[in-house]
Amino acid sequence: SKYDGANGLRPKKLLSQVLKIVSLLEEGSVEDVETAYSQFCKDMELYKFSMGKIQIVAETSIREIQNYRELREELKTEMTKTEAEIEKLKEKVAHERVVRQNKEEYAALARQVELLAPKSKTEKDKATMQEEINKLEEQTQAQSQRTELRKKQLLLLLHVVEELKRNMDDDDDLALAPMEGVAADAEGAALVTEADVEMGEAEP
Repeated sequence: SKYDGANGLRPKKLLSQVLKIVSLLEEGSVEDVETAYSQFCKDMELYKFSMGKIQIVAETSIREIQNYRELREELKTEMTKTEAEIEKLKEKVAHERVVRQNKEEYAALARQVELLAPKSKTEKDKATMQEEINKLEEQTQAQSQRTELRKKQLLLLLHVVEELKRNMDDDDDLALAPMEGVAADAEGAALVTEADVEMGEAEP
C-alpha cells in the first residue's frame, strides 16, 4: 500500500520519529524521549506486521504464479494429448466408415445372392443342360452318319441305275439289228413287186 514499502508513508514516519528521538536526546526531557521511543516501537511493530502481511501476499503470489505456470504446462500437455486422441478418433471414424460401407456392400451382395438360385440347384441345372447338350450332339452325330450313309446309298443306286440303263441300251441295239435287216429285205421285196407290176402294165 501507499503506507508501506521503501517509499511509503509509514517508513517516512518512522524515519521522522527517529530524527525526533535524536533531537529530544539533545534538547528534550527523558519523559519526552521515552514517549517518542514508545510511539516509535509501536509504529515499528505495526510496520513489521504490515510487512509480514506483504511478505505473505508476495509468497502467495509467487506460489500462485508457479502453480499457474505448472497448470499451463499441464494444459499444454493435455492439449497435445487431446489433439493426438482427436487424430486417432478421426482415423477410427474413417476406418469405421469404410467398414460400414463394406458391410452395406456385402449385405447388398448377399441379398442379390439370395435372389439367385442356390448353388446346388445351379449345379443340377448345369448338369441337366450338359446332358441335353450331349444328347443333342449324339443325335446330331447319328443324323450326320445316317445322312452320309443315305448319300452313299443314293450314289450307289444312281450308279446301279446308270449301269442298268447302259446295259438296256446295249440290249436294245442288239435286238434292233436283226429286225432292221428283215425290214430292209421286206422293203426290197416290195420295191421289186411294184416294179414288176409297173412293167406288166407297160407291156400291152
